[in-house]
Amino acid sequence: MIFFAFCLQFRAEGQGIYDGRDKFILLTMPYNKRPLTLFRGQIQTDAGYKFAVRAQSFNKLGELINLKNYGTGSVYHYYFIKLRYGVFNFAEIGAETSFLRTGIRDATLTTVSASLTSNERVTVNKLTESKGMEDIFVYTALRLPVDYKWFDLGVKGGLFIPSAKYEPLKPSNTVKTSLTQSDSYTINLHYNKTNGNGVPVYLIEAATKLTAGKLTVEGEYTFRTPMKEGQNIRWEETKAANTFTYDNNSYSYLLSNIYTVNISFHYQATGWFNLFVNSNYLRTSGGWTDYWGIKYSNPEKRIMNFEPGFELQVSPSLTIYQMAGFPISGKNMEAPFYLFTTISFKMFPFLK
Repeated sequence: MIFFAFCLQFRAEGQGIYDGRDKFILLTMPYNKRPLTLFRGQIQTDAGYKFAVRAQSFNKLGELINLKNYGTGSVYHYYFIKLRYGVFNFAEIGAETSFLRTGIRDATLTTVSASLTSNERVTVNKLTESKGMEDIFVYTALRLPVDYKWFDLGVKGGLFIPSAKYEPLKPSNTVKTSLTQSDSYTINLHYNKTNGNGVPVYLIEAATKLTAGKLTVEGEYTFRTPMKEGQNIRWEETKAANTFTYDNNSYSYLLSNIYTVNISFHYQATGWFNLFVNSNYLRTSGGWTDYWGIKYSNPEKRIMNFEPGFELQVSPSLTIYQMAGFPISGKNMEAPFYLFTTISFKMFPFLK
């Protein structure tokens, strides 16, 4: 609050270098000259698509496991949208949300039970599908209320609003009997999950940016923690003949804390083309999940990714970002390779 009150004492002319420029110069400003927040009156909308191939994972010992060997590879489809608005030259507000869709298919399991009178053959297929919107994140970001030359420092605070459905849908399991063999049938297990947190989640972030000519280094540290414990349901299934019946039971949980560190190195090749490499590290700690009245600690997770990419300004208002992700190390985490494409549109609707 003290920092915010201090910022309000500065008039917009405190960064007068920006007020004296037209919107074309502001919109075409290269990355190595831009501050951490938007300019006053600027609106920016980002829409992105992330395609990930789930072919590997790290186990609890940090060993890399090839999921293709077990027939459990899959893909992710992640859609992202974000809206930002510059309230002042040193403050912005924003909101974002996303949609995630993926299906994880376990290896097919076949068992044969032979006796004198029958030879029963049972094949089990299991598919766990996650699909739906994620929670809405709203935030306020502040930076130093001075003209950006070579150093910038900013903070961000926000809240994930539990707007998405978080209770899993009822499973849609089926049994298919063989038309040619009466003692053979296939069980298709289909579990449906959602992508919400179920409880509000706080986020705090600190960022800094250093520029020397065409070279820039940017670092971010982010901490996420749940506001409170949550309640969810589990589905229990019972199979009788070729029919499944379901019951649900409620349970309590506490989300893990999430720590994220990003360090990126940028090279401004020209005014409209920026190359970068990013190192992303994520770790979780704490939290628990209730099973039959007993609280079990959530396993610690961590993942480090190497992310090369570029920023290409197509027009004053339109910019394209492309990034690839390669997992380097981790623990208790999936390790997908991914491609992330973002289209950004920005404008000054009130600046002539």
